[in-house]
Amino acid sequence: MKKISCIRTMMILMAFLLSSVSCLRAQSGIHYNAAMMFVQQGAIDSAKKEIDLHMKEAESQMDPESWYLFGFVYKELYKKYENTNFNSPYRIQAFESYKKSLSLDSNTARQKATRDQIRYLGGRFYNDAVTTLDTIRFATSVTCYQQYREAAMISDPGFDIKKKDIEFYLALASTYDAVYNIDKKKNVKYFDLTRETYLQVLSWDANNYTANYNLGLLFWNKGVDLMYDIDYDINLDSVMAVQNHSVDLFKESLPFAEKAYEIEPKREETLIVLSGIYYSLNEFQKSKAYQQMLDDLRKQK
Repeated sequence: MKKISCIRTMMILMAFLLSSVSCLRAQSGIHYNAAMMFVQQGAIDSAKKEIDLHMKEAESQMDPESWYLFGFVYKELYKKYENTNFNSPYRIQAFESYKKSLSLDSNTARQKATRDQIRYLGGRFYNDAVTTLDTIRFATSVTCYQQYREAAMISDPGFDIKKKDIEFYLALASTYDAVYNIDKKKNVKYFDLTRETYLQVLSWDANNYTANYNLGLLFWNKGVDLMYDIDYDINLDSVMAVQNHSVDLFKESLPFAEKAYEIEPKREETLIVLSGIYYSLNEFQKSKAYQQMLDDLRKQK
């Protein structure tokens, strides 16, 4: 058997035996004890066979230490076999087992050890959420982020998750927008997802510059696209309907762009969008005023 390091031995003992003087619990049965010894020896595959048998025993289902050991074994299996699997069944099983252990445990020291293990898994969930946040794997990213979020709140019940939520959902909205722009007609549902995700961010932070600016830009661009795509060979009523829809989008974009300007008045991109929106609404004086602000700002650089 591979010799286990002193650090791992100490970690296992601290996790399971903070209130005990022996690593073997006679009342737990031979499978628990065998699994524990295999873990200490680094023989994780053998430990899995034993802990699986142990968890089939009725009394194991209400024992927090049994669920902890089960979670620990499956976490090690994840590290050994599924370290690059974003949907690792071993990792999910470990997470669920630690949650079960925590729900049954009344020992404060052991609860801390369990939360530390959940915090580790949370970090891996978060890293995978970041890695997969692209135009192909974004669904996996959302799943991993939700798992991270749950783990973070369990490992530290006082943790303020809002900052992380805003950071992630801003990036997710940008990803949805990128998918939409690949083919705006085919991927029209991603326009809605982009809008809804930015609005979700604003529900958490109404003064978020990025969400306000990008919503203003999103609606304005949609209105401009509709105007450019008008088929003037169709009947006049249909042309007017498209034009009216475009105007509605320009008007919808305006409060978000103005809010972005209020938050950060010296951003070139905000002045460009505001000038464009007012031009699209035929309010040429206001459009020129923002263009002049833009010119003045550029002269200062």
